[in-house]
Amino acid sequence: MSNHDYDEQRNFFRMSIETQITYKIKNSDGRSHHGISGDLSATGLYMSTDFALKEGDEIELVMNPSGDRLPPFIAEGKVLRTTIAENDVNKFHVSIELTKTS
Repeated sequence: MSNHDYDEQRNFFRMSIETQITYKIKNSDGRSHHGISGDLSATGLYMSTDFALKEGDEIELVMNPSGDRLPPFIAEGKVLRTTIAENDVNKFHVSIELTKTS
């Protein structure tokens, strides 16, 4: 029996994984930015970064798991939401819909 007071609305399991992310915004100046992942599922990613992404931005990203046992995770996605961190106005929480993975 579960002690949850809600019905789970997600179609895919979300994993908590904290690792380095390098990303570029498509159709921009080509600069790389960095973030730290928080959650990952089959269709989405949550990360923290010091760059203010805008809703609708399309990005290319590479997650580099620690150690040599796993290969990098390469994907493309679209920013759904960006919020400012409560304790640091130079840090942003970003929700991304994954549109392509390889």
